[in-house]
Amino acid sequence: MMNRNWKNMMKNRENILESNKTVNTIQKILLLLIVFTFLLLPLPLNGQHDLKKLEALAEKAEVPDFLKMSDDGKWVSWLMKYESKSPMYILQNVHDKTQKFERKSIRTSFFMGSEKFAFLSGEQLELINLIDQTIETKDHVKTIDQMKPQSLFLIHYDEHQNNRLEVYGKNGRKIHELENVIRYSTVDEELIVFQKNDQNETDVLRVDTKNKKIIARAFDEVLKVWKGTATEGGYTVFGKDKHEYTLKHCVDGLQIPRNLDLMRSKNYHYVNLDYSSDPDALFIKLIRKIPKEKKLLEFWYGVEKDLTHHIKDMQVEENFLWYPQTGKVIPMDSMFHTEIAIGNSGNFLKIKKDQSFVDKKDDFFMPKRDSLFVWNSRSNEHRFLCVIDERLYVSPDRKWVLTADNNGWNLVNTFTLKTKKQISDPEASPYFKGTELITWVKGNNVWQQNILNGKLERKVTLDGDNVEIINSQHQKITEGLPREIISVPDNNYLFRISKGDLLKSYVEWDHRTIKKIIAETTDKIRNFTYTDNHSNFVWTKENYNEAPSIVFKQKRKKDHIVFTSNAHDKTAEKIRKIQLFYKGATEESLTATLFLPHDYDPGKKYPVVLNIYEKQQKGTSAFLLPTLKNGRGFNARLLLESGYMVLIPDITYADKGSGLSALESIHNVLDELVKIEQVDARRIALTGQSFGGYQTNFIATHSDRFATFISGASVSDIVHTPFSFNYDFGSPDYWRYEYGQMRMGGSFVENKQKYMDNNPLYFASEVKAPILLWTGEKDSNVDREETRSLFVALRKYRKPVIALFYQEEGHSLLQQIAQKDLSVRMLEWLDYFLKGKNGVEWIDKQMKGAL
Repeated sequence: MMNRNWKNMMKNRENILESNKTVNTIQKILLLLIVFTFLLLPLPLNGQHDLKKLEALAEKAEVPDFLKMSDDGKWVSWLMKYESKSPMYILQNVHDKTQKFERKSIRTSFFMGSEKFAFLSGEQLELINLIDQTIETKDHVKTIDQMKPQSLFLIHYDEHQNNRLEVYGKNGRKIHELENVIRYSTVDEELIVFQKNDQNETDVLRVDTKNKKIIARAFDEVLKVWKGTATEGGYTVFGKDKHEYTLKHCVDGLQIPRNLDLMRSKNYHYVNLDYSSDPDALFIKLIRKIPKEKKLLEFWYGVEKDLTHHIKDMQVEENFLWYPQTGKVIPMDSMFHTEIAIGNSGNFLKIKKDQSFVDKKDDFFMPKRDSLFVWNSRSNEHRFLCVIDERLYVSPDRKWVLTADNNGWNLVNTFTLKTKKQISDPEASPYFKGTELITWVKGNNVWQQNILNGKLERKVTLDGDNVEIINSQHQKITEGLPREIISVPDNNYLFRISKGDLLKSYVEWDHRTIKKIIAETTDKIRNFTYTDNHSNFVWTKENYNEAPSIVFKQKRKKDHIVFTSNAHDKTAEKIRKIQLFYKGATEESLTATLFLPHDYDPGKKYPVVLNIYEKQQKGTSAFLLPTLKNGRGFNARLLLESGYMVLIPDITYADKGSGLSALESIHNVLDELVKIEQVDARRIALTGQSFGGYQTNFIATHSDRFATFISGASVSDIVHTPFSFNYDFGSPDYWRYEYGQMRMGGSFVENKQKYMDNNPLYFASEVKAPILLWTGEKDSNVDREETRSLFVALRKYRKPVIALFYQEEGHSLLQQIAQKDLSVRMLEWLDYFLKGKNGVEWIDKQMKGAL
């Protein structure tokens, strides 16, 4: 109030001095004395003082993460993260809060069964006895590790301890002690140790609970080890000899390992092995680097399917079958991709490359129609199997394959290669269970099907809209697509049940009864962790006005809170929210969440900041964490603390295009927003980043209902950009526009008018409010020239605009100093145009021409 009075007084002073030249000297002096008195009075917190208040709030904020639990469920550990302080590792008894250990500067930590906990800080290891809380320390430790299936614990010392590796069993008893160990790894749950011998060469040892045995020797350097062929056994070793990469097959009784000569031919530098269905062969993936050459002239050809090699070094992947016993090598046919070994008779699934595409990304967002073949390594014949969509699931034993199309699911027996219809519902999601069962999930129903006789039985119906199996296992076959080896364990199911965007619950089903773990809640649940026997559970829960808490539950007992973070934060719990309901671009019902400041006064009017992307309601249950480490500058809590309302709306898309659809959705939610008496309709801002920034740009060119806009790392010209080159993806960008996020439903040639109607740059002259643009100069996802182009257009038409170009940043800001800078500038910009807090030098230079 005092600040407002001061501004009014200054304005009155100027009016009086300008308009009334006849005022006498005494009156002038008195007026100046009054003004001077106001200047001496303390002002309310604003400007730099406001920032210090926000910084102090952010500095105290706590984020518990990375939960772990002891095997018996009696202890829990977590990492506590802070704004700028070093993170703290905390170990606590779930039943006794006084039994607690806190450590900083920890490199790694984990439970050793139920008896001990290991903290490794620098080169010192602390072993905390969880029974009596005694502590044993060991120095000169290089690293520690554990092998859970075998209940082994490993301590690897540095050169001060002769690079010794100690292997401990479940009961803490030392099993093995090996000197001169370079490093170790696991191969199919076996411990493999790389040890320097007396000739300064590397031996490879297999170590189990009883014995240690040399399985390969005389390498200069060993990089990785796999099991050998199914026929001969042994091990395959990837390493270096005399500075050359080698791949060798080592078999017991074989004096000289078999060497893959192909390794030298093209300078392969990376090897990976996958399961081979041919027992005599190894299925290997080799990668070689092709450096981008500096040339006077470079040819780009229209017939090239992949242009990536023109812009950067290429990592070329090539797959082979290698028969170590005969030395034969079979390269995979270049007309196919995504080779998957199935069965044990040399069969491989392959997908034929679609030669009709212009670029490798052309079908990325289009509905998949892939031709699936089976290739046999012995006959070298390709047999067409079927046409599939993006979904393909393989059983862990590789005996069964499920493929989907619009008519439902088909099951392939990999031994007979016979295909039969499984179910006709293409929306159901499958999980292999054991060797003869498939679990199907559709909506809130869980079914089970016998693979052999096809009998389908509904097992349970859950109270919700959607069900996920938490304890399912996934092994990706192709990144970015639902093509994977997928299964559920033989023990009880753990389900996450969702209702709408916010309601969820967690239950266990033992094939007979449903047992609640977490009752239905709007809380955001993270770090859900459980013991192997499902006897104990721990998780973090939070809500928009409830700081994260760590919750523990023992089966058949009531849960209780182990720890609550941010006890100092007294304003968060006073924040309230209102839900607004409105229509989207396709007339469907949408929801927006309006957050109210903690000191909300129904008798006042408030400025409002909208932040847009697509559908965002699922994120509105997350705790409103105050932080200046914002990769896109926006932080709802800082805005609430600064006296703003914050609106998080949803947007949906119709055939008219993504820009016009966003405009309609946002205007519809504004119609509901301004019905709230406390909302000041003259002081509303719109912000967005990336796709949200594009939508902000478009709305800014079509709406007069906002006082200002902030747009980050955004597209401004959707006619040009689809035909620009995306350096992140190594391809032209039109695939993202035609059927991807931009949802244009076709190419520019097919939908010229739609592209032009949804193009912000074409309407830049229509912007009616100041706009702040920002981007990273190293953004290779959305070209920073998109920001520069919109800036130039706005400048051309004399629109109030400032553009921020962060020199060392990309699509989102990663450096903390840049994150804070953007967060502060966004607050200053909003204060300037929504609260009239002028006098900000970098904004005044634009608004007052004070350059």
